[in-house]
Amino acid sequence: MPTEMVEEGAMDQADHAMGDGIGRATGTIRSVGSQGDFLTIEHGEFAGDIQMGAMTMGFDIMGEVDLSGFAEGDEVAFMVKQGRDGSYRIMAICNTAEEGADCLDGMMDP
Repeated sequence: MPTEMVEEGAMDQADHAMGDGIGRATGTIRSVGSQGDFLTIEHGEFAGDIQMGAMTMGFDIMGEVDLSGFAEGDEVAFMVKQGRDGSYRIMAICNTAEEGADCLDGMMDP
């Protein structure tokens, strides 16, 4: 999974402990995968169980997450789950410009 540093001191995802942590962040979509199952997001620091600083990185999706309404440049709030393999997958995402800054609230509890 590609990782691009946005600022000096940002942590690489390989430096995180493996587990089943869940975290939230906000950011800007930089690209949408051609199959509609992958996003590259420039995000801020995560809140929750995942300790990750600001960076740009790619995320797969979980289950029935529908990315069809999202495009490059969209401002989003999203929740990810870290799998046992260390990868991070989006489990919920919403457009903050259209749905408000607290749009993840009520979608699911972390």
